[in-house]
Amino acid sequence: MTHRYGANSFKLHRLPVPRAGEVLGLVGTNGIGKSTALRVLSGNMKPNLGKFEKEPDWDEIFKFFRGNELMNFFQKLLKADLKALIKIQYVDSVAKSKAAGIIVGQRLKAVDKKGIMDEVVEALDLENVLTRQIGQLSGGELQRFIIGLTCVQKADIYMFDEPSSYREYANVKVL
Repeated sequence: MTHRYGANSFKLHRLPVPRAGEVLGLVGTNGIGKSTALRVLSGNMKPNLGKFEKEPDWDEIFKFFRGNELMNFFQKLLKADLKALIKIQYVDSVAKSKAAGIIVGQRLKAVDKKGIMDEVVEALDLENVLTRQIGQLSGGELQRFIIGLTCVQKADIYMFDEPSSYREYANVKVL
């Protein structure tokens, strides 16, 4: 068992293995652990190996994953030799946060470490929202903004949780 939230509750038994240069998709019904797996793989949540009462230390986690590609993955993540970004599932929480008053274009420009903001804005059809505050965006606009915000940052791994929960963009190319 890789993770468990509590007694008699959800159990995550396996994690997918992210590999350089590959696209990995997690598909399935609600409640099977896709978001939990992404949170663990992004470093936003430590796998507890089913020990929800007393979280294991990293040595125990490395021992659990010994002989598995995930041990090396977690070691790099922990040492900051690997940067993983995750596009959050519930984007509407951003519109209600402290970020709500920030101007969309200013925020994108501030985090654009790859110099691709213009391409991302065009690909995600964000031209008309650049001067608006984040809190003024519709659900679909907010979804596209958060996807764009993730894309313009530098990372080794990009994870997108529920990337099309408002509107699908099947023709958007990976930048």
